[in-house]
Amino acid sequence: MKHLWKRVKIEIFWRLLWLISTSIAYTVQLRSFGHEQLDEWLASGKGGIIATWHGATMLPIFFCRHKGLWAIISRSRDGELQNCLVRSRGFNTIRGSSGSKGVRAFLEAAKRIKDGAVVAITPDGPRGPARVVQSGTVLLAERGKCAVLPIGVACRQAWRLRSWDKHMIPKPFASAVLVFGEPVQVGACETEEQRQMWAQKIGDALDQADADAAEALRGGI
Repeated sequence: MKHLWKRVKIEIFWRLLWLISTSIAYTVQLRSFGHEQLDEWLASGKGGIIATWHGATMLPIFFCRHKGLWAIISRSRDGELQNCLVRSRGFNTIRGSSGSKGVRAFLEAAKRIKDGAVVAITPDGPRGPARVVQSGTVLLAERGKCAVLPIGVACRQAWRLRSWDKHMIPKPFASAVLVFGEPVQVGACETEEQRQMWAQKIGDALDQADADAAEALRGGI
């Protein structure tokens, strides 16, 4: 009975989240730049990784809906809500967490990439620190032998949650921009120092995409 009630609550919460986020997203005046890169990857069957910071996922998820992308989702309670939401947006999901299940999720994601899938990740998630690329992102790109395509997000009117990532929720009828930035082709790494170097490059690319999105929002593009 307890398990059934837990399942019912999850169903109610994720459908409520879907209703609120979808209603807001359809009102947002959203412009995108560079999304042709993702379309080319998908059309060619070339596997890869798209990445955005954990605190700015709402609009990229909505914009990239029903493209057949894959996403790695944690097995936490919050992850279960997110899993339901992103699957409703047409994403395929790989469930992972710490420990052995996290390793299996990593290996499955790498295999999907090699088979031509595009996997969406938040390189600073699921617990942060915010806007710091974790080594798992580099390891996945290295094993998948693929590039990381950064997505920058800027929004003129938004709420910020009091969460570790200061999650951004656009206000209704807000103006927003997505920028698909310069891909980072991760090379083979022999040392942890090299992985940290690539992590910094991916983080810099994400920050630059955010800066480009902010510039476009101000009217520079």
